Amino acid sequence: MERFLSDGGLEHHRSREDTLRHLEYWKSRVGEYGLVHITSELVGKERKFLADTPTHKGTKRSAATTNRYMASLSSLLTYAVRELKWIGENPCLHVMKLKESSGRDRVLSPEEIIRLLAACRQSKSPYLFCVVLIGFTTGARLGEILNLEWRHVDLENKLACLRETKNGRPRSIALADEVIAELKMLYNGRNPLKPLVFASKIAFGRIDIKKAWQVALERASIQDFHFHDIRHCFASLAASQGASNLELATAMGHRTLSMLQRYTHLDVQVTKKFSKQISEKLMQTQGESL
Repeated sequence: MERFLSDGGLEHHRSREDTLRHLEYWKSRVGEYGLVHITSELVGKERKFLADTPTHKGTKRSAATTNRYMASLSSLLTYAVRELKWIGENPCLHVMKLKESSGRDRVLSPEEIIRLLAACRQSKSPYLFCVVLIGFTTGARLGEILNLEWRHVDLENKLACLRETKNGRPRSIALADEVIAELKMLYNGRNPLKPLVFASKIAFGRIDIKKAWQVALERASIQDFHFHDIRHCFASLAASQGASNLELATAMGHRTLSMLQRYTHLDVQVTKKFSKQISEKLMQTQGESL
C-alpha cells in the first residue's frame, strides 16, 4: 500500500479520500499478512466480516459500499501483479461482487415540488432556494452546485460550467430565467474575495445546507426524500417533455446510457401517448398502402 501511494497510484483519483479510507481499513485487517497468504478464500472471509460489521454510526454497510471497499483492495493487488510482479494473480478476481440494490426510486409529484420550493424560499438560508432550484432545473449534483464559482457563471448567456464533476469531465448547464434572477441577487451581494457562488459567510469554503434542507422537508411535509433524488425528478420531468436518452445523459453528466436507466421514470400517460401516436401512424401508413 505504501509503495502504491508513493508511486502516485491515487494521484488523479477522483475518490481519493474514500479509497484511502478503504486502504487504511484493509491495512488494519490484512496488513500483517504476506502477499502469498492473501488468498481468494481469505478475501471472501474478510468481505463477509466487512459486510456484517456495523459502521461507526451503527448502521449496516450496503452491498454497494462493501463492493467499493473490495474494489479498492483489488486495485492495490492488481498493482502488485502488474507493476511490481510480486504476486502472480489478483485473488479478488475470484470473489464475485455482491448484488447491489437497483437504487432509490423516489420522484416528487408536481404538488410536492411546489411545496418544497415554497419551503426552501422561506428558509433562513439565503442559498437554499437557489441551490434546490438549480437542482430541479438542471439535474446537477449537490456537490457540483456547491463547488460552482462565479468565474464559471455566464449570467448574460445563461450558462454555467461545472468544472468539478463526479466523472471528472467538465460540462455546461443551461440556467433558467428564474435561476438567473436568483443568481443576480446573490451576485450583487457577494463578497468579491470569495470565488464560490454559494460561499460561507463566516469562512472560506463550501457551505453546508443539510440542516436547512431538513427543515424545508419538514415544513413541506415531505418524507423519505434526499437531495440526490432531485436528479430523478429532473430526469423524469425532462423525459416527459420528450428528451432523448442521449440528451438526458449529456445534461446529467453520465458517461454511459446504462447509468441513466435508474433515473428515468416515464409517466404511464406519456408512454401511452407515444404508443397512441405510433399506432395512429402505423394505421395511417397501412391504410395508404391499401
